[in-house]
Amino acid sequence: MIRYTDLHTEGEPTRVIISGFPDLGSGSIRDRCQRLQDQYSQLCSGIVREPRGHEAMVGALLLESEDPDCDHGVIFFNNVGPLGMCGHGTIGVVRALHEMGRIKDEKVTLETPAGMVEASLDKDGSVSVINVESYCYRRDVTVELAGGQRVTGDIAWGGNWFFISDTCDITLKNSNLSRLIDFTISIRTALEESGITGRDGETIDHIEVHESLSDGDSEEGQKGVRCFVLCPGMEWDRSPCGTGTSATVACQADRGLLAEGEIWLQESLPGGRFEATWRPGIEGIVPTIRGRAWMCSQGELIFEDGDPFRHGFPS
Repeated sequence: MIRYTDLHTEGEPTRVIISGFPDLGSGSIRDRCQRLQDQYSQLCSGIVREPRGHEAMVGALLLESEDPDCDHGVIFFNNVGPLGMCGHGTIGVVRALHEMGRIKDEKVTLETPAGMVEASLDKDGSVSVINVESYCYRRDVTVELAGGQRVTGDIAWGGNWFFISDTCDITLKNSNLSRLIDFTISIRTALEESGITGRDGETIDHIEVHESLSDGDSEEGQKGVRCFVLCPGMEWDRSPCGTGTSATVACQADRGLLAEGEIWLQESLPGGRFEATWRPGIEGIVPTIRGRAWMCSQGELIFEDGDPFRHGFPS
């Protein structure tokens, strides 16, 4: 049996695995993440996919870190495999650790496969995450979709690889959800067929589209966007996406459109919000993402022998 805590961060679920997962051995979190992928991918699917979970759920496996600068280690995974980083998941993990009494002085450092992140729990219950260094890799990349439509966007790293576009003729609202999913899937397909990748040939597995915030949705003069993010596994992010917000801020800073310390507001389709700022990094920028997570449930997952869906519904 696997003990867990379920939370949601601005609408996006995180299932924090407290205990019961098989031992991944020693080494860095990146090394142990590879072992998880090689040996326990079916178990991960059973944890986050139906019937025990949901296709949009992200798992967060808590581990001990061997890095003396880190308080804990964490591996994030979704319905198709591990993630380099997860912003909304980190906010959920910090809230879960706080409820477990495992955060000292309301601050925590976490070792992730993408690098070390720092987080703090604010007095109002929000969590601020200093993410891994993020950067704009390529500007104004144009792809042609199957129907002939051309879409231009930036390629950026925020802990995962993103294609970010302001070119979207579909209004970002719930009634257009199926159209938005089809549109962003077509962008990802076009990127793959065109051989367009992130640095070192890495797959761009997150697609993010923007629209301007409506009047009254933000304070006068505040910068930001409403966003829709397609994640690996072709599910969409119910939160504003922490790594996507980081990648967006990196592009805004790269273009000189967002000053150091200036607040960026990112809103999701359901209306959840992240605030973000940045400071200079070595290669790009170091973003800080701020949002809130709420506890949903706690319990144990049971995987009975003979259960035809112990590893989740087949793809």
